[in-house]
Amino acid sequence: MRKKPLIYIIDDDPVIQKLIEAELKADNLDVMCFSYGEESLIELFREPDLIILDYCFVSKSKPVLGGMDILREIRKAEKPIPVVILSGQESGGVVLELIRMGIEEYVIKENNWMASLKDAVTGILQKE
Repeated sequence: MRKKPLIYIIDDDPVIQKLIEAELKADNLDVMCFSYGEESLIELFREPDLIILDYCFVSKSKPVLGGMDILREIRKAEKPIPVVILSGQESGGVVLELIRMGIEEYVIKENNWMASLKDAVTGILQKE
């Protein structure tokens, strides 16, 4: 049994990744960071308590899965894992599709995104 919740951060922007990591570690949470979803899928056996997943991934060197594809793979895990999508995408259609796929929260990268993300994380972990 883990003492602290384990959070996966999957984001291809290293600045965003480090900001989230620092905030969550300050809240006494364990964090693992991944630049692409494929890397995180290999580590699902650790059974994270929550995944923060970027919606859009870009790589100049190799093809990578997008956030929706990664979410589909996460949903195949034996144990349900709560997922928060972090994105600049504001399309209602995209948000609706992700909700249908079972995400817990959708946080848009705008002015107060970190506070919104931390509220989402806290709320989800309190349910567990």
